[in-house]
Amino acid sequence: MAAVALALALTGCSGGESYSRDTASTLQHAVLAVAQAASTNDLAGAQAKLADLERMNDAAVRKGDISRARHDAVAASIATIRADLSQLLDDAANARLQQQLQQLQQQQNQQQPAPGNDKGKGKDGKGATKGGG
Repeated sequence: MAAVALALALTGCSGGESYSRDTASTLQHAVLAVAQAASTNDLAGAQAKLADLERMNDAAVRKGDISRARHDAVAASIATIRADLSQLLDDAANARLQQQLQQLQQQQNQQQPAPGNDKGKGKDGKGATKGGG
């Protein structure tokens, strides 16, 4: 998650000559929301907030609130972060699937009779065979 937070910090949402303080603040808050969701391992929430940031970034360039160069730099960071989040979500899904498979295997093993258990095959309840001996 540190890599995601670092990448978000490097998106360049700090204002300056390329856009207004209000626009910078709006984008910074959106970046913070993504970072907070990611830091609590809410990967789906982080992806949703990243989509919000992307919409804000696109709207800002359409309105002329940020330069095309700044927009493109933020968009490139968003793409990198989206790929990282997707990989983390895939890894988490694979881990859950492996855990479920292990649980199913354990359940199956518990339901199978132990090897050498001849229950109901000519033994009385005390280990002697029926019918002589």
